[in-house]
Amino acid sequence: MADVFDELVEEHPAWWIDVLGQHNHIGGFQSTEWLLERVELNDGDWLLDAGAFVGATARLAAEKSGARAVATDLTLDFLSAGGRMSHGDQVHWSVAASQNLPFRDGAFQSVWCLDSYLAPAELSRVSAPTASLALCCEVPVDGRGGMEAFSDEWAEYGWQLAAHREISNDATVTWRKAEADLVRRRPHFQERYGDRGYAFHLDILADLVMTYERREQGHGLFVFKRDAQS
Repeated sequence: MADVFDELVEEHPAWWIDVLGQHNHIGGFQSTEWLLERVELNDGDWLLDAGAFVGATARLAAEKSGARAVATDLTLDFLSAGGRMSHGDQVHWSVAASQNLPFRDGAFQSVWCLDSYLAPAELSRVSAPTASLALCCEVPVDGRGGMEAFSDEWAEYGWQLAAHREISNDATVTWRKAEADLVRRRPHFQERYGDRGYAFHLDILADLVMTYERREQGHGLFVFKRDAQS
């Protein structure tokens, strides 16, 4: 229901909503599908979409796989909107922070966190011994460790990398286009965000463009599998 999302957009002026849309991560729907194709989900599996926004991933996973999806976010308005959107009735909605989830240990066969706050210890705690983990996130790519350090951090919690797709170029293009759009349509966005809000949003995007163009930051899709022996 596009009108439900459009209403939410009007009520919550924010660059990341305007730029990224319902599938609120780099690559959008295509990235979600790429991850779904590589995560083994069975009918009835419990899936967690942490930091879900309007739960686009949870809703799609429930529709395509029959998984029992749970979507968490700190903002009730986002979850309420998601519940009224397509397949929202197939998802359980819960207000919760990713670093303090109200679920028992090992509750989920698959855990997802897409362009949201990563809490490795807590996401690992609620994952079953043979769970999958799907991420779309920023990754350091400079000389301070980069991908190796990122994978090593998850390995400490028993995760082994199963699939990876580099999408840093996609992220860079996204940030460039967003910055250019804010500049080109300045009157519109000044009215939407206010003068101070507009400057704040533009500064964030300018910093993102600079960071990615300098290759100080990268972006990736990741599928990890749990080492049952850990």
